[in-house]
Amino acid sequence: MTGLTSTQRTASVRRLREVGFAAWLRTPSQGNWPYHIHAVALADTDLSTPARNQAGDYYLGMNGLANRGPDDGPQVTKVTWEEYQRAR
Repeated sequence: MTGLTSTQRTASVRRLREVGFAAWLRTPSQGNWPYHIHAVALADTDLSTPARNQAGDYYLGMNGLANRGPDDGPQVTKVTWEEYQRAR
């Protein structure tokens, strides 16, 4: 992620969201980690409880972090992978 521009990072998160992932760009200002993308496949029946909770937070417009802050990522129509595939 360090080799990408801010625009490229946002575009990557947007594309993940467009195909059925709850995805967020994680930044050093949010926690003790480098830039990275955190993504959870929506409607995956094998999600752990924490991942399922993050997917729910995504639908509620939150950032998926413990602070339950607002989602600051690109806004897209929320779909699952299956819905994305059917629409193609």
